[in-house]
Amino acid sequence: MEKIEFGRNAGGQAQCRKRKKRRTAAWYGFLILAGVLLYKAGAVYALRWRGYYAVGGEVLIPLVLVLCYGVAVMFREIVRDWHDRR
Repeated sequence: MEKIEFGRNAGGQAQCRKRKKRRTAAWYGFLILAGVLLYKAGAVYALRWRGYYAVGGEVLIPLVLVLCYGVAVMFREIVRDWHDRR
């Protein structure tokens, strides 16, 4: 039977990276799902309001969600850089 080490770098970093990748993938999946659902709801509302099917500004709803996520990441990086300079 092999002795198992529970040291600081005994595999913990790899597990943390895997967990972070899963969380990031789950977040992107949530953004895609939310974008699709919001697009569908916007298309139904626009169809009722217009009275005919056409594609308009509701197509940009998924893009807005991705842009919000990008702004949040950019803001987090700016704050992190600001703290590192101190």
